[in-house]
Amino acid sequence: MSTRNKILAGVVVILFVCLVVWVVRTTPKEPPPIEKFDPPTVMEYEGNTLTEEKDGKIIWELTCDKMRVDSITQDMELTNVRGKFYDDDDETWNLTAERGIYDRTEQIIYVEGEVVITNTDNDKLTSDELTWLIEKQTLNAVGNVNVTNEDGARVIADKLEWFTAEDKIIATDNVDIINDDGARLLSDKLEWLMAEEKVIATGNVKISKDDMRGYGDFAYAENNFKKFGLMGNAKVLKGVKEGDF
Repeated sequence: MSTRNKILAGVVVILFVCLVVWVVRTTPKEPPPIEKFDPPTVMEYEGNTLTEEKDGKIIWELTCDKMRVDSITQDMELTNVRGKFYDDDDETWNLTAERGIYDRTEQIIYVEGEVVITNTDNDKLTSDELTWLIEKQTLNAVGNVNVTNEDGARVIADKLEWFTAEDKIIATDNVDIINDDGARLLSDKLEWLMAEEKVIATGNVKISKDDMRGYGDFAYAENNFKKFGLMGNAKVLKGVKEGDF
């Protein structure tokens, strides 16, 4: 190959290399993937009031200092809860608690922390936790449950169901009912028909009134313990010193 041909071949090679480099450098790079941002599912509000109406009448309302709403489930977390509930007899129930959850789908309100409920009949309930089944008009209280009525009678228990429409209470576990005159009844389970002033107790029943002590498997009391009965391994003692059970 002549010198001239060698020079031309070299120039062609150089031009080809330059072309390859230019193509590589000028070819657009694949753009980076676009980051996807999911919209927040929880919205927060400062101070808000919820209300529920039926037949044009407000049946309950809830107010809180802070509310967190899940936009998907519509469940609501509430802080410093205050509530009012109105039953069919135009009785008003007031609720306060440190925090709570409202399940809109199931119509259930759960609260905990310094739970207090009062009504216009001067009944009062306190507990650690409480679930309010709105449609069923039922309260389920758990932990250090304490109920008092306007006559001064008091029920203490670990668990309690209050059927507000029926004015009936069912208490279980470490039940202790104390009347305003000092009469006392202990049992595993208690049914308190508040409007009828009637109490039905079952399981390890103990009754104390003045110097009388009664024991049995089943007991009932009426008219503020002025009338009562014991059944099942029943035993009654008189002349018992105060404080002895």
